[in-house]
Amino acid sequence: VAGRDDGGRTASTRVSCRAVRIHRGGRERDGAIAPAGPVTATRIFLVTDYGLDDEFVGVLHAVIARLAPAAQVIDVSHGVRAFDVVAGASLLARAAPQLGPGVICAVVDPGVGSSRLGVAIEADESHVLVGPNNGLLLEAAGVLGGVRRAVALTSLRGEGAPRAATFDGRDLFAPAAARLAAGAPLESLGEPVSTDSLVVLEPAVTTARQLPDGRVALIATVRWIDRFGNVQLSVPGHVLEGATTAGVVVRDEDALVRVVATFSDLDPGNAGVLRDANDAVTLVVSQGSAAARFDLAVGDRVELVGSFGPLR
Repeated sequence: VAGRDDGGRTASTRVSCRAVRIHRGGRERDGAIAPAGPVTATRIFLVTDYGLDDEFVGVLHAVIARLAPAAQVIDVSHGVRAFDVVAGASLLARAAPQLGPGVICAVVDPGVGSSRLGVAIEADESHVLVGPNNGLLLEAAGVLGGVRRAVALTSLRGEGAPRAATFDGRDLFAPAAARLAAGAPLESLGEPVSTDSLVVLEPAVTTARQLPDGRVALIATVRWIDRFGNVQLSVPGHVLEGATTAGVVVRDEDALVRVVATFSDLDPGNAGVLRDANDAVTLVVSQGSAAARFDLAVGDRVELVGSFGPLR
């Protein structure tokens, strides 16, 4: 049903993942793939907007356990805001470099049941990303090195109950991830698709202009706000090198804050900007919420003024 989320509830920057190394031989037994050689447990990383109140996440685990009992399943996050493909793509891009070899199975899918394809994308010999072709996957794929090849998930069969129109996480994506983790070759999941057919989200744009006094004004976009209220901007962290202060302009309000290395460089309640763990410029308040202080939401525009380095 178009317009419903993948868990059955009513209801679009570049991604990449790496796939597990694939065993080419094997036979099928009791729904699971038995590799021809020794079994090496592989990992499946789950990212969804399902939350934890319903059975959806547990069902994904159960499907994977049935089809790939040797696989280790790691829940990266099930707290992506419902239907927010952009937020899911951003989370994947931040997390992907830290996950190690395995299959990344991601489901943020407001178009479940529509004509959008499910895909598996191979970034290199040790990472594959599985999920809907709606822009969720491509930024992470780019972070991991780019897209080597991709297939549409059209050849899965015999995975359990008939496929429903509202739960592709259970009926399509988890089975595909499990089969890859168990040793199935990528091409066994479906027909190849061109990289040009993979949906890419519109990237967040940052612009820079030189001011008469020699300082630089950066017009950035809020990309992510974490649970502490730290506000990540669409500005690479290296621009802060050498800067000591920054002017922050939000709508008609402005403030002068310090450029710091870490939260404890600020007194509690004071605002600043720093280079975060994902190498992005982030607006923070020590032991407080920068999002609340500056009344910001994802997608808002923020102007930073200071003696910054080039965006490059």
